Amino acid sequence: MKKYIRLVVLGLILAGTMVIHYLHIHPTEIQYPSVHTICPFGGLKNFWSWLGGQNLQRIFSGTMTLFFFTLGFAFIFGRAFCGNICPFGALQEFFGKITRKRLSVPQKTDRILRYVKYIALLFFTIMAWITATLWITPVDPWSSFAHISSPELFSEYLLGFTILVIILSVSVFNDRFFCKYLCPTGALFGIISKISPTKIKRKMDCGSCGLCSKPCPMNINVSSIETVKSAECIKCGQCISACPPKKNNLQMTIFGKTIKPYAFVLATVLLFFVSIFAFQRAGLLRLTPPSLEWVLETGNFLRVNQLRGSMRIEQGAQYIGMELSDFYTLMEIPVEVPQETRLRDVSRFLSGWDFHVIRDSR
Repeated sequence: MKKYIRLVVLGLILAGTMVIHYLHIHPTEIQYPSVHTICPFGGLKNFWSWLGGQNLQRIFSGTMTLFFFTLGFAFIFGRAFCGNICPFGALQEFFGKITRKRLSVPQKTDRILRYVKYIALLFFTIMAWITATLWITPVDPWSSFAHISSPELFSEYLLGFTILVIILSVSVFNDRFFCKYLCPTGALFGIISKISPTKIKRKMDCGSCGLCSKPCPMNINVSSIETVKSAECIKCGQCISACPPKKNNLQMTIFGKTIKPYAFVLATVLLFFVSIFAFQRAGLLRLTPPSLEWVLETGNFLRVNQLRGSMRIEQGAQYIGMELSDFYTLMEIPVEVPQETRLRDVSRFLSGWDFHVIRDSR
């Protein structure tokens, strides 16, 4: 059962993430973070603006804490985030369980395609610097997955949803297709993991039966190398689990100390989420707007570009410290729209009105 522990953990993380996405799109009085703020890549996209003292539109500063923390996490544990925590990676992996049939990519083609994610990393970083906006949202497959329950899925996220369907369809026959060839976050973590003290080592007197190479979702030929140093390794430990226990020819080590794969999964996941909780308690990780009560009590009003579509019109005015009538004028909202209407729903009363366009231009 040990090899299933990781799948259970991934399933719970994926399910929890889906609940957060749903509650963000269909809000109660509690504000839930958006898909961009709980994804480490959101921090990467925010980096250049953050250096200039600002945050990307629609992102709060807490995403930078998450970004730097995951960089440190990758430095110590390699791409363990990709293999044991990332919900998008989990989604692809579960689709890969649908069938055992696999499509093999020619070795030369595979080697070339692996570089695409590094090109994507460079391109997306430059575009974030130039635009200072979340321009990637309409084509982002993970963002479209987060909005599956949204009425905007087939309008604002149609292209991203199409890309998502293609990725998941290919993942049925090619393990973690996006992770291997397209993910810019995985590319960044892979670069850092090259100097990580977490290693997978094979005994040289191993008979090279090849069993360890077969379950690797990243198609690393583990049975032919002594130490797995590839930036592709996501530290899932499946190669170790496939090795016959009596032989014990594969081991995972951290700072030279051996650790069991299932213990590594549990330890890294626990450390990750305990750290996130600690950052929040310390006030270093804010992924949602502060409470309206706190804003009114302290006088620390938000900027217009920090408003959220889930806020009601009256709340939006209070959050930025403006009279309600002036707020209607500022946001070009017709006076007949009820003040309890959520900002993103104003378009139901006024054709062509777009909350994000109006807000980001103010």
